[in-house]
Amino acid sequence: MKTGLCCIFNYAPLYRASVFSKIDEAYDAQFYFGKEVRDAVPSGIEKLDYGIFRRKPVEFVNVTHKGRFPWYKGIQGLPFKKDYSVFLVTGEFNWAYLPFLVSCMIMRKKVYGWGHGPKNLNGYAPFRRFFYRAMAGFFVYGEKGRDRMVALGFPGDRISVIYNSLTGRIGDIVSYAGQCRKNLKSSIYADRFGDASPVLVFSGRLMPGKRLDWLVDAVGDINGEGMACNLVMIGDGPEKDSLERLASLKGIGDRVWFFGRTYDEDIIAPLLYNADLCVSPGNVGLTALHAMLYGTPVLSHDDFLHQMPEYETIDDGNTGLLFRYGDYDDMKHKIRQWLLSCPDRDSVRMNCYRMIDSKWNSDRQMEVLTSAIRQ
Repeated sequence: MKTGLCCIFNYAPLYRASVFSKIDEAYDAQFYFGKEVRDAVPSGIEKLDYGIFRRKPVEFVNVTHKGRFPWYKGIQGLPFKKDYSVFLVTGEFNWAYLPFLVSCMIMRKKVYGWGHGPKNLNGYAPFRRFFYRAMAGFFVYGEKGRDRMVALGFPGDRISVIYNSLTGRIGDIVSYAGQCRKNLKSSIYADRFGDASPVLVFSGRLMPGKRLDWLVDAVGDINGEGMACNLVMIGDGPEKDSLERLASLKGIGDRVWFFGRTYDEDIIAPLLYNADLCVSPGNVGLTALHAMLYGTPVLSHDDFLHQMPEYETIDDGNTGLLFRYGDYDDMKHKIRQWLLSCPDRDSVRMNCYRMIDSKWNSDRQMEVLTSAIRQ
């Protein structure tokens, strides 16, 4: 399918490599990516290799005027290029999009947004409203994001749920996981901890906003209440030293494994597969997809306004549990509840596989995107 598609994104994240590659194969697409990250994307997001594209992407500069006005420098002339008839753009508000969208209207070219969608319209609401309404369609990551946009007054028939997908250094992790799932069962945790106690896992950057102190506290409290459990943290970050001190203070230094950072999927896969529950006390993003790819349920909080869209993979009681936002006691209770009365582990594993295989993958993303653009 050839449409003269032009894709404009503030960054080229590795986790989108699979779906971007499929877009490149299906459409006559030219990609434009932001060159300077600065505050445009969260730190720690790895960049993909431009070698996956048939045509080399063009880079533009993300700039911010006076610390409040983000601007994509270098996209203003694109609506006037004859090669492009349809635009797929980062769906987060940027001031550069205002003249860009007006130019697309003049040139009668369609623009589709792809992003989280607005959780509110606070701050320059008229401009933000125009930004979303001027688009031919909008792709959001989850059902709740779509419902929120409809509640804010945007036409539901122009909003499509595209979900998300995950690509690593090995390529499409969904394909990799599907091939190796049957061979991942091991005694890795029994060997490390010296017992068969259930294991909680966290995977990601060790950052203050993720409330990982809650997780260490919970493991200490649960063990102190007579129920043995262990914890492994896959990742590194500024909170590591303080978390290690906290584990020692709680008397569970031997029950917390600070594994460190790794991008090697052959190492990550058995760590996730053999854990009993992945816990993310703060918001949970792609970690939810990563854990469920290997059949491990996820626990995180229930507040949409403070969450990432991937928390929608948590089907309460089937692929994990949700606890009340900001409530440590409820989080600890839900961890105990899951470990004590978890449904059949094999059934839970299959629930997790079905969740990812049915929605949260690049093939499904392409189906949604192609259907919307055809219409």
